[in-house]
Amino acid sequence: MHSETYCYPDNNATCSKIVRQTEILILLYLFAGILFVATVFGNLFVIITISHFRELHTPTNLFILSLAVADFLSGFLILPFQFIKLIENCWYFGDAFCPYYQTYSYFLLFVSVLNLLSISFDRYFAVCNPFFYSRYVTNSVAGTCIIFIWLLAFFYSYAFVIHTGGFIVTNLCVGVCRFYHYTDWWILHYALTFLLPMMIIICLYSVIFVTARRHVKAINSSERKAAKTLGIVVIAFIVLCSPSFLFLLVAVFFNISLKDLQNVQLFVSYLIALNFCIDPIIYALFYPWFRKSLKMMVTLEIFNHY
Repeated sequence: MHSETYCYPDNNATCSKIVRQTEILILLYLFAGILFVATVFGNLFVIITISHFRELHTPTNLFILSLAVADFLSGFLILPFQFIKLIENCWYFGDAFCPYYQTYSYFLLFVSVLNLLSISFDRYFAVCNPFFYSRYVTNSVAGTCIIFIWLLAFFYSYAFVIHTGGFIVTNLCVGVCRFYHYTDWWILHYALTFLLPMMIIICLYSVIFVTARRHVKAINSSERKAAKTLGIVVIAFIVLCSPSFLFLLVAVFFNISLKDLQNVQLFVSYLIALNFCIDPIIYALFYPWFRKSLKMMVTLEIFNHY
């Protein structure tokens, strides 16, 4: 149970604040803190590992590195503000920061989606067309694709938030930061940034696993294992992020106020945060080089590696 008070009690123009039971508030912030730490340090470890060890500089790992950077930035720049905003129903970080928060939230999540899409294409060519892959998919090609991914996601997100008729609200009351847009734009946005990429990814991995089963002996075992591991990463993203996208899409389509579903919105936000930190755990379970690198970092042996 929770009641309402105000974000800034001394200000007559302040927004309403959710007051939760102390035990629930502690649990929410504790879980949020765990997700924040796991996201930041887990993905930072992936970034350091792939960047440091030259033998890991492969096209596939470069896409993994790009995904880890996006998840790290999401954890470091977005999650703390998002959790406080959703748990308290208050924005305490100033009107000037609100547009940056809104833009970079969409930007970094779209970068993650595009990286997963690129990883799926990478695995598709590696398993289904290995001659093409070995000849044309190089580190320079992967690097060019990654630069394109980040630029595309940034310019799209900036245009969507700033130049398509949407508006960021900070003056409704003191302590609010919301982004509103027209229903048609929301549907188009979610279709372009989630539904369409996920459909392509599912189709690609369906072909990959059918091909891998048919040509078990002909396909390199490391390629099969990489496809399996990264397939789990993709499945985790779909399972953990789909509820948020679908929840927001239904809310927009049926004109449902998110204020009436704040606890649901908080729950799906925790699922997205869990997605940001789960990839390093998957790598640790399935990639020997990841476990070896972790051991080298813990024992400081990494400083003796050239």
